[in-house]
Amino acid sequence: MSAGIVVGLLLAAGAAAFVLAPLFREQSEIDHKRTASNHELQDLQSRRDMALGALKDLEDDRSTGKIGDIDYAELKAKLTAEAVEIMKQLDAHTPHSPPISHDRRTGSS
Repeated sequence: MSAGIVVGLLLAAGAAAFVLAPLFREQSEIDHKRTASNHELQDLQSRRDMALGALKDLEDDRSTGKIGDIDYAELKAKLTAEAVEIMKQLDAHTPHSPPISHDRRTGSS
């Protein structure tokens, strides 16, 4: 009789594992997607910071005479376009809050 109980417990444990496995697998996939999204967001933020830093350095180089006006104009256009594209990608990854509406009659939000 004890062998029957052991077999029954093993079958119950196997069935429970089979039923519960998808619950854990889905959470793992969600965590993986969230981690990948966070890495991509950090990469975009880093690229944005580098692009803005490059624009600042370009301004400094122009003000100190290290770069001419023609080269400055070309590089600024290129770096600005790059920074704008990165910011658009970053904006697409950042969740937005709904706009705040102000009720002028009551003065509350």
